[in-house]
Amino acid sequence: MGKNNLISIVIRTMPGREKFLDKCLFILTGQMYKFIEPIVVVQKLKEEDSLENIQSIVSKWKNYFENIQLLNHISAQDARSRSLNMGMRAATGRYLAFLDDDDKVYPEHYSDIIKRLLKSKQAWAYADIVLATYNINGQLVSRTTPFKREKYSFLNHLKGNFIPIHGFVIDQSRVENIGSIDEAMDKNEDYEFLLRLAFKYEPIYVENFSAEYTMRSDGTNTNIMESGVLSPGELYETRQKWIEAELKIKQRKSTNIGWWVREVDSIITAQTPTSNIECLEQFDHTVIKESKRHLKNIYKSASWKLIRLFRKINWKLRRRPKKKDVIPEANTEAAALLLEIYSSKSWQIICPIYAIESILRQFK
Repeated sequence: MGKNNLISIVIRTMPGREKFLDKCLFILTGQMYKFIEPIVVVQKLKEEDSLENIQSIVSKWKNYFENIQLLNHISAQDARSRSLNMGMRAATGRYLAFLDDDDKVYPEHYSDIIKRLLKSKQAWAYADIVLATYNINGQLVSRTTPFKREKYSFLNHLKGNFIPIHGFVIDQSRVENIGSIDEAMDKNEDYEFLLRLAFKYEPIYVENFSAEYTMRSDGTNTNIMESGVLSPGELYETRQKWIEAELKIKQRKSTNIGWWVREVDSIITAQTPTSNIECLEQFDHTVIKESKRHLKNIYKSASWKLIRLFRKINWKLRRRPKKKDVIPEANTEAAALLLEIYSSKSWQIICPIYAIESILRQFK
């Protein structure tokens, strides 16, 4: 097998997710592009975590993928960036791609992208991705296309990421000094890397839905979470982590691309504000599942009543109609409303009080 044709696919996984890894490797056997080097990178949470079951799965597929590799590292914290870097360093193929163990690629995904790269002088290309939502029983609930864009725009990319990690392929023979994944980031790590790549190399957009990003309501996506339900304290902590992640990615944009990013970002935000539904692609899956319950808890809290009081005064002074506290039927709509509340200045002021109130409520 010629290395010039090989695509190295870095697959992130963890102990306990063997069924996802097995299915992932099975899906790769159905690829129309046959020159594949799977690089399975396992993050163990502690030294005593066993790799036996994962090693068994890798051995089973070794007959099909003669170049398959198995790597592992240990971290009690979310070290997804380290997993990607380990895989990148081990890659021997001309082409490089990434894949989380629970996401899917259709048979033509890699062949279509590589064909387009071979017909061009571009360094990387990406295809359209479907968002597939599953319930707690593993049943498909919906397939939507929130990542779809008419064409690639770097300015729109600065606004927010619309290329999931398994949506693109890099021709490593055409890139120089793109660096590694920033291991200081455990959120937006792929987005930060893609912005650096796109800043130097314009991509090809392959207009075809050829892969799926999986979102499940049971909390078993590739993020470290022991429970599928978040307590009010955990909910607040999750929200704070996302706020920190957004601040960090803004800082990286200015450092890596230029000071002018702040001005461009403010213009884009003013002209084309991102809807809350679009923001849900970065919202935690378990929060979406529990969004109605969280809305009910917020509405009946003393903290929310205080916010409502000030809002009523504001509405009256501005002669605007009062807004009712509503709980939408659809989880995604409820989560979008929840995100709107969390993003408001009034909530950011009052949320520490709400967190204390929620904890005290548990002892009643």
